[in-house]
Amino acid sequence: MTGSEDLAMRVAGHDVMTLLGWTGILVLVFALAHWAAMRRGGWRFVRRRLRREIALTAAAFAEPIAALVRFRRRRRLLVRTLRAPGTWTDAEHAAMLAAEVSANARPYAVLVERDVVGVLVGCGPDLPVPAEPWAVDELDPRLWWIARADLEPGSGPTPLLVAIGTRHEAVVFLDLLTGPRVLAVSGERRGARATVQSLAAQLDARLPAGAVTVAAGVHPRYAGPTAAEAFAHAATVAATRRYPQVVACADTPELPAASPVSVLTTGRPRGHARLLAVAPNGALLVHGTPLRVDARPLPRAVAATVWRLPPWSTEDAVHPTPAGIDPDLDPDPTPAAPPPTARARVPAQVPPPAHDDLTEPADTDKPSGVSIDA
Repeated sequence: MTGSEDLAMRVAGHDVMTLLGWTGILVLVFALAHWAAMRRGGWRFVRRRLRREIALTAAAFAEPIAALVRFRRRRRLLVRTLRAPGTWTDAEHAAMLAAEVSANARPYAVLVERDVVGVLVGCGPDLPVPAEPWAVDELDPRLWWIARADLEPGSGPTPLLVAIGTRHEAVVFLDLLTGPRVLAVSGERRGARATVQSLAAQLDARLPAGAVTVAAGVHPRYAGPTAAEAFAHAATVAATRRYPQVVACADTPELPAASPVSVLTTGRPRGHARLLAVAPNGALLVHGTPLRVDARPLPRAVAATVWRLPPWSTEDAVHPTPAGIDPDLDPDPTPAAPPPTARARVPAQVPPPAHDDLTEPADTDKPSGVSIDA
């Protein structure tokens, strides 16, 4: 055997040993994996668990992007809907027409979509069935739909609507003149304060000047009057005005049972109140109703459209008697003197960081009046 043949045999033997070594390692790894899989329920269970973990990991990376896209799409829906004067007119007409269906039906919320309008009604055990052109929702018999082309002015009481968020492809409005005069927003502190500011800004833009009184604690840059002083001033003005008076406050004062003043508060309510709860993800729940809306894009949408909101129709509209009160109780006969100022005028708040989609900077600057510190 020559030297070259001896070298070739040694190289071939080394390759065979290397191959046998790697084969043994692979067999050992497979045996250990099979043993581990059998201890956890078999290979079928391991495959299902692996698919689930991969899906959860992919969803964790995709959810922030999907949430931002969802936020922008719903904000555009709110901006487009609130800027259209026909939106508010159709919502008011739908609520007034729904009130004519039955004396027991009290519309308290309106859902405005592109071609139809839905009205949520509160009533007793005898649920009325509306005639055409109304259509009852298949899932909720207290939700009535009507085509926007079929709307016409009604003879029912004029509602005072405020937008509270979006539900699917609909913008949801709440009537502040139906039900309790106190609307309390609780839950996540930042979202609750931004919601109250958004509602107050809408009312300040639609009602005549001086109709909205902002108390201390609502906006960090506005040191307004105390809640008791703001309410006393609003109660005094309400006796001589034909439009509603609204007080936005952080602490709910002691309110007379028959007060004509509406109150927006982030504090703990006292007595009869409508409760709204804001979840950390921006969901807004109206207690006692099926309403669950996305209120996250509301502050920025209101800030971008507040100066274009149509005025509230005050012709032949008188602030109605508060619902759900004891008629035997007398209102407070001696309101306190009004504070020196009742209207909040503050500079625009500096936008927070853009990574928080709940408080994404608005497209335009906010006008003077009740500003939003989202």
